[in-house]
Amino acid sequence: MAFTNEEITDILLEAVGKAIKRDPATLSPDMRWVEDLNFKSVQGMKVCGLLNYKLKITVPLSALIECATLQDAVDMLAGMVE
Repeated sequence: MAFTNEEITDILLEAVGKAIKRDPATLSPDMRWVEDLNFKSVQGMKVCGLLNYKLKITVPLSALIECATLQDAVDMLAGMVE
């Protein structure tokens, strides 16, 4: 199933919001994982699980945390779902 970048962005922001217990509407693609969101690896595992379920792909935690911003993660995910 193909997803648009907008759909991937929405799915990622929803997953991140759930993981960090924050309203996805307060998140933006230019946010950085650690500096802006104080993101921890345990939260990353939850995000990966949600992305795996929603996008029907396997997202390695190592690939996710290598992305500097949420937009970098969207770009990576877009390449994985093509």
